[in-house]
Amino acid sequence: MSHPSGFKGTPGLRDLKAKSTRIPDGTRLARSPGMLDRLISRYMSQPVFTISADAELDTARDRLANHGVSSLAVTDGHNPVAAVISRTDLLAAGSVEVDEKHGALHLRLPRKKVREIANPDVVVVDPEVETVRVASGRMVERRVHRVFASKGEHLYGVLSTRDVMRCVADARVTTIIDTVMSTPVQVVEAKEQIDFSVARLRQVGTSAIVVVDQRGWPVGLLTQREALEARGYFSADTVDLVMSPRFITVREGAALHYVAAQAVATRARHAVVVDDRQVLGVVSGLDFAGAAAEWVPS
Repeated sequence: MSHPSGFKGTPGLRDLKAKSTRIPDGTRLARSPGMLDRLISRYMSQPVFTISADAELDTARDRLANHGVSSLAVTDGHNPVAAVISRTDLLAAGSVEVDEKHGALHLRLPRKKVREIANPDVVVVDPEVETVRVASGRMVERRVHRVFASKGEHLYGVLSTRDVMRCVADARVTTIIDTVMSTPVQVVEAKEQIDFSVARLRQVGTSAIVVVDQRGWPVGLLTQREALEARGYFSADTVDLVMSPRFITVREGAALHYVAAQAVATRARHAVVVDDRQVLGVVSGLDFAGAAAEWVPS
């Protein structure tokens, strides 16, 4: 696959309609372990939002925010997904700065084209062949949060870790959450300054940091989205002003399908595992994907 620097000019944003059928959130299905071996067309999301390789990074940031998605497919002529650009890419390319005159904190993006920072390491699969289980394994192996369903010049949909979570719930995956959670947990206190917290997020290279109160109890998450949208706040403002409430807390020992169902229902992308005293671990979308790839019912 060609490097983004070799991209040709492409059309602007397009919503490519899929021909396959997606099961909408809330649809009740006959629950079965075989759900993981269904084709990804049963769970993939549509439409896929795209952007020209020649667009400015500020345009990419605005489109991510307007559509409420974490990534955009980058088109290259007849190739519908030559690369992908995500919030993580923007965060890595930008710098958090303070306006000395007004004290406002914002993420400054360089005057670059999408092609200059887009990630060409995309996973493209055939929606008529690939199963959720196999696609989940590809996500874990390549450390990506989505695979694109494409055939020829047609882009039909995208299967994200969130879609995998829906399948984990439907398949009744009984894996215990303790065995898949990520440790150690990265935390910041709720009254920590925003600029310090954003710098910490960039340093650790994780998708989210747990925000805790003075007792060490989780009260929010700092994700790439909050970091990108932190402009307009003052450098002395605290991270609890921008943290995301979109997470769930669960006890150790919970079955993964219960956690996945709750996360899907609340639109949470992370589960924080706790006991009576502290945060024990965090379960991300890739952790759910890993369980989907490996689980075999007993």
